[in-house]
Amino acid sequence: MDGEEDWVRPTLRVRVACLLCLALTGTAAAQTTTPYIPASAATVLERLPSTSDPRVRQFAVLKSRARAAPNDVGAVVALARAYVGYGRDTGDARYLGRAQAVIGPLLLRRPPPDDALLVAATIFQSRHQFIESRRLLDGLVRRRPDHAQAWLTLSSVALVQGDMAVGRSACGHLLRSAGVLVTAGCSTAWATVNGHAKDSLDTLDRLLALEPSAPPDILAWVHGLQADAARYSGQSARAEAEFRNALLYAPGDNFLLADYADFLLDAGRPADALALVKDYSQSDTSFLRQALAESALGLPVARAHVATMASRFHDLEQRGDSRLYGREEARFALVLQHDAARALRLAQGNWTIQRAPEDIRIFLEAALDAGQPAAARGVLAYIAQTRFEDPRTLVLAAKVSAALAAQAGKSAAPAASAVKSAPAAKAKP
Repeated sequence: MDGEEDWVRPTLRVRVACLLCLALTGTAAAQTTTPYIPASAATVLERLPSTSDPRVRQFAVLKSRARAAPNDVGAVVALARAYVGYGRDTGDARYLGRAQAVIGPLLLRRPPPDDALLVAATIFQSRHQFIESRRLLDGLVRRRPDHAQAWLTLSSVALVQGDMAVGRSACGHLLRSAGVLVTAGCSTAWATVNGHAKDSLDTLDRLLALEPSAPPDILAWVHGLQADAARYSGQSARAEAEFRNALLYAPGDNFLLADYADFLLDAGRPADALALVKDYSQSDTSFLRQALAESALGLPVARAHVATMASRFHDLEQRGDSRLYGREEARFALVLQHDAARALRLAQGNWTIQRAPEDIRIFLEAALDAGQPAAARGVLAYIAQTRFEDPRTLVLAAKVSAALAAQAGKSAAPAASAVKSAPAAKAKP
């Protein structure tokens, strides 16, 4: 989720560390790898973001301001935020690295500026380094109990980790520092996955009617929450309408595209899913949905795109970014590579990091297909604890429970027959 060059001039300490790192990695690469030479001049090495995108054009303006005033916290943070936003919107993970390079010098200050800490926490969140993100956010809200965005981000991180108590508590702090719609959005996000999806949808409907002119990013977020609430409460038509509403305010948003594409794939509409994501193939999440849709349609290009997706996951692993897409790689292994055992291993590793609804589902699917329902006992307990009510997930949970019962019955049968066939003990005199 990041990528451009030219960052703000770092302090001497950061610059030396960067040069040392580059020197060491460059030496190792020279010793252990062979440079890649394209087969022809027509080979595409990388697709650069189009300058027709106003966000890309804005980078030059923000970089110029930050370069001109490297001690101006506002200018430096604005550039870092632009990189983070672009990376999260497009799914291009390189832009997180650029944001990290930009914000690094500010984090060396004592104390670091609040806005720099928030950007750093957001980068950790995007990289699924949730413990590090929460550490920064905890420190920030202790220092600034009125920092609405910090509380909202903390709630989001806790929710993804399955820490409902902290997520709910963080939302409560928003009452003093954020608007009613934002506070309700925060609260309904955790309520939706805790057995109150329909109530959440009704609440958001009422409050959205009171704030129809909220900023576009808030409206996109709220309509996305409504799509989730409608989907988990079994209201498919309403869910689709809300996905479309959200994309009106945030066209091309990486997360919304992936969620809507998944919804369409679940509905047996791979052609619609393909049409939705095919123009966003630079994003790994969108490209995976493209490959899934093409495979479901039986298109000839599917095999080549599956191979490309495998290569992308390999590249992520080499860069140390594989944890960003544990859920997606598990799904890829299960559905497109038909390797249930590996999918289950990936789902288990992913479960130690995040526990969102999609993580629940891929774990259950992988456990079933691998013939190892016992591996998902903890997931079943989590569903019972949260009272998560998504119809598709509950069907999978029932199948896992039935498979566990069947296995228990089989193991009990030999023991019972052994008891029946054992000779009666002679009574003692």
